[in-house]
Amino acid sequence: MNKKMDQKPDLLEVLRAYGVDIGTRGGRISALCPFHDEKNPSFSIDPDKGLWFCFHDHIGGDVYDFVGSMKFGLDNWDSRNKVMFKEVVSILEAKNFKRQKITPRKREEKKKELTQNVIFLLGHVTQIYHQNLLQEEKAMAYLTGRGLTEEFIRAHKLGFANGNLGVMLSMLPEDVFRDLAVEAGLIYINTRGGRRWEFMKGRIAFPDIDRDGRVLGIIGRSLDQQQNPKYLTLNGLPKVIWGLHRFSQWQPLIIHESIMDACTAQLMGVPSCSPCGTGLAWHLVEELKKKKYLGFLSQDDEPSKRAIERWKEKIPHGRAIVGEYDGHKDLNEMATEVGWDAAKSRLFALLEKGGFEYEVQKT
Repeated sequence: MNKKMDQKPDLLEVLRAYGVDIGTRGGRISALCPFHDEKNPSFSIDPDKGLWFCFHDHIGGDVYDFVGSMKFGLDNWDSRNKVMFKEVVSILEAKNFKRQKITPRKREEKKKELTQNVIFLLGHVTQIYHQNLLQEEKAMAYLTGRGLTEEFIRAHKLGFANGNLGVMLSMLPEDVFRDLAVEAGLIYINTRGGRRWEFMKGRIAFPDIDRDGRVLGIIGRSLDQQQNPKYLTLNGLPKVIWGLHRFSQWQPLIIHESIMDACTAQLMGVPSCSPCGTGLAWHLVEELKKKKYLGFLSQDDEPSKRAIERWKEKIPHGRAIVGEYDGHKDLNEMATEVGWDAAKSRLFALLEKGGFEYEVQKT
């Protein structure tokens, strides 16, 4: 296996050989993810770097990771396993795919620190988005339809990106904040035409606010099924777990895949947070390890159940709790379709089964 790792089997050719139907959408090369059923493409491809990423599973890699995941399963593949890796190399060599020179990936620069200017900007943007939401009937109706109260929406400063951010930021007296908005990923600039657009336009904004009221990040969630991926995070800032810093390290904390489940559980008096998906970046794992009492509560589907097992492997002191909601996908769906009392009873029963006993906070 004396292969030059800057020359790998052509990713696009390999994907097509595995039946992946590749297309272009919004200037991005994408496809329906081969690892799960979906109607809207969440599988993103960067052929120049030879990389792929699934925004649904929050998992990605290079051509070896793809073939390995197809061969051994998404949850079983481990590129560090020499036996597995050798078999994947053999598979690719037997197919004799053409090889492409990969642009070497430079070591990522250290993530931007949350300076006072960045924190001020995020707080200012949160206020803009929050005011937008209070005037946006469709977005408010969606949230209240999912059971969130207006009191909760105001307390957590949930918002809506309606496309006016660039104009609102232009009213700030200093250019530094407008430049920071671009660096953080709030505003994108087309390098060819110079056109600016708002990264989270048309999405509900969930600011991650700590116990001191500082906004540490903003997560954009799709308002309808046509928007893909479901969650967007700011590329220029460290990824966050929504709700993580609202609670002390000594409070029992439940982690949900879905941000709507985390909101629902909080309304039921259970300290909860969400990484907004099934993936956990390494720095988030380190953050979670600081929490003394953790529970991982899945949705009632196989990908979510596999995800909490992966979380458990990374954070052994956390407790994996399999969610069961009488045929409903998750806690929020059960609450809105069956009733909040029934869903709350089910939540408490699941937590008790997982060994969590604590005084329930009032919402």
